[in-house]
Amino acid sequence: MRKRIVLKFGGTSMGSADAMRKAGAIVRSVDGEAVVVVSAVSGTTDALIALGRAAVGGGDWEAALNEIRTRHAAIVASLGLDVGLKDFWSEMEQICQGVAQFGELTPSILDRLLSLGERLSTAIFAACLNADGTRAEMVDAFHVVATDRQFGSANVDFALTNARAAEVLSPMLAASVVPVVTGFVGRSDSNRYTTLGRGGSDYSAAIVAAAVDATELQIWTDVDGMFTADPRLIPAATALPQLSYAEAGELAYFGAKVLHPKTIKPAIERGIPVRVLNTFHAEAPGTLITSEKRPSLKSVTSRKGITVLNIDALPMLGASGFLGTVGDAFRRHQVVVDVLASSEVSISVTVDQAFPEALLDDLRAFATVDVDPHKAIICLVGEGIRTDLDVLWKLFYAVRTIPIRMVSQGASQRNITFAVAETDADFAVRQVFQAFFNS
Repeated sequence: MRKRIVLKFGGTSMGSADAMRKAGAIVRSVDGEAVVVVSAVSGTTDALIALGRAAVGGGDWEAALNEIRTRHAAIVASLGLDVGLKDFWSEMEQICQGVAQFGELTPSILDRLLSLGERLSTAIFAACLNADGTRAEMVDAFHVVATDRQFGSANVDFALTNARAAEVLSPMLAASVVPVVTGFVGRSDSNRYTTLGRGGSDYSAAIVAAAVDATELQIWTDVDGMFTADPRLIPAATALPQLSYAEAGELAYFGAKVLHPKTIKPAIERGIPVRVLNTFHAEAPGTLITSEKRPSLKSVTSRKGITVLNIDALPMLGASGFLGTVGDAFRRHQVVVDVLASSEVSISVTVDQAFPEALLDDLRAFATVDVDPHKAIICLVGEGIRTDLDVLWKLFYAVRTIPIRMVSQGASQRNITFAVAETDADFAVRQVFQAFFNS
């Protein structure tokens, strides 16, 4: 069977002419059909957000736009390309003029503005591939990825997306043309640009991989894979050769920033192997993520900017529906719970630092709520937690000098998570790494 590889290149892989050349060489090395998904040039999404804020706030948005244009022009010039970006710059300017005139930057307009980051990088990289002898064509995901109107974090209509992918991408592959698809963006049912949330280009790549029935999804970034710990914090951390889908999802959700958490879901559903690789060290084997489960401990990770909410409802002792009542409050305010620990009338949960005050008002209608901010969650991950009888005492002995706020071991038994003060987080990670991985 002929291989069909979807390659996603992140912002650093698009961040310079040299990086694009390296990415182009990787695409040309594919033995089989290739579909490429790219992020915006590194830093561009933040620059576009700042551009929109300058326009709506009466700032010097022309200067901000010119900085973005100058950086992209430098990449194009270094590549020696003749690629037309004029329409993109005109659209960006028109958006900013409208925002400045009306003093409003709606979520819909912001998504359209942000889409230009990926549209620019896709146009440049497609031209780069063509210049080096690879037949390639830019594909705006606006014509492929169907979503709802949840601007800023749109939900995907997979059935419609698959149909559009067959219509748009399949003829290109049949003609030996490499589609270069914009990551991060989609098209709402009202025919407006949407975005899939920060880091959503990984998700875009998985969506496309599922739609074209890929044999492998490759995530090309600037590190050698997923690690036993953050190598910036612990230089002794090593790249993991293999993870299960579930382990990778846990690591991504609880702080490993290499992989976007949503990426795993389409891959699981279609059984597509995911490989995390380094554009700047292409010979490294990377990390392969599949359904295979190996009983070992894999990594310790952390996520800061967490608040612990302790919800105590003694009057509901013996009453049914306590968990459901709490869950309804979080659902109404669209607040996601990361970790949960409970007793009959008490629940402790972790949430992101920013959450609506109205959530507390709803919870306090039936319970007392203690808010404990500036926390971090530390997570030990691995299928081996199921079988290692010593894991708990080793873990808690390692962090015995650190005050622990709450503890949760998931029903999956592939992670143990606990909360500590943000100021203790790095030390806690080092202690857990020393106990389990520094051999």
